[in-house]
Amino acid sequence: MPRTKRGTAPSIRDVAAVANVSVPTMSRYLKDPSRVSEKKRVAIAAAIEKLNYRPNPIARALALDMSESIAVMSADTRLYGRTQTFYGIERKAQEIGYPTTIYVLDSRGGDWMLGSVRSCLDRSPAGVILIDYDRLTDSVVSHIPTTTPLVIIGGPRHEDRAQIHLGEYDSAYTMTKHLLALGHATVHYVAVPSDVDAREDGWRMALSDAHVPAPAPIATTWDAEKAIAIGQQLGNDDSVTAIFAGNDEIAMGVMRGLAIAGKRVPEDVIVAGFDDHTLSRVWNPPLTTIRQHFDEAGEHAVTMLKQQIDDVVNNRPRGEAWTMFDTIAGELVERESTGELVRG
Repeated sequence: MPRTKRGTAPSIRDVAAVANVSVPTMSRYLKDPSRVSEKKRVAIAAAIEKLNYRPNPIARALALDMSESIAVMSADTRLYGRTQTFYGIERKAQEIGYPTTIYVLDSRGGDWMLGSVRSCLDRSPAGVILIDYDRLTDSVVSHIPTTTPLVIIGGPRHEDRAQIHLGEYDSAYTMTKHLLALGHATVHYVAVPSDVDAREDGWRMALSDAHVPAPAPIATTWDAEKAIAIGQQLGNDDSVTAIFAGNDEIAMGVMRGLAIAGKRVPEDVIVAGFDDHTLSRVWNPPLTTIRQHFDEAGEHAVTMLKQQIDDVVNNRPRGEAWTMFDTIAGELVERESTGELVRG
């Protein structure tokens, strides 16, 4: 009988030796027991019990022709929310023994983006985490087989897939109501670049519920210079007293533009952002914002994905982890950039 080194768990080779079968037969058994004769199934099951064998998830994945890595798909890797999400994913994946590989989806969309998806899936990842913060990736989901472990972070609800929701609509609604409660006639919104913006929707609904007219949202890009120009534009309009920006970087640019226009924050105009960027607490003045728990979302996505991977490698039917829908809500963080309206 083969002996394992003291303190080490039995390997697939040890089990194969005790069962008197080949390692490829063991691999077939782990992938699909029905592909092995009944006599060998009985022998392998007895050997597993005798050695108290627990399949290593990486080795098991290899037996199933899966790579040992978790694939992370995103349309852009430069922005704050994504980098924090990556951090949470990598930290949790490392903890459970899985390396991660990042696949940048081609922002040109269409066949370009689907080519990126195929490149990822051709490598047979153990599972996929899709970061859907900009809606460029909505069409990707239908091209990922339902047999592939998948967790989506953000984006519209996909009923048959596991997903983590960040509650952006509710958070934007809460922020807008908070700014109105400070005594302002309305709140101007500077929108993040997106075809579908839950933050804008929350802002608009809060104004509607308060029976307050909604100014036209101002579209911008990720270019800080553009946000500064918007701040100058709004600063030259004395009717503007409250501004809500779709993220903190935009808010910081707007604040700079207001200063150039001669407006004080918060004495003349209050400004709020979204995300709780690292710099928001040290900006001048510190920025009121919605704290998004991106790293927590990344960690939780790995936990959910691991449950799906375990179902695959242990030949179990799909469990609730495959369609789970969880929300990790943001929270309002009030700082010096907002305050009561002061005139004169």
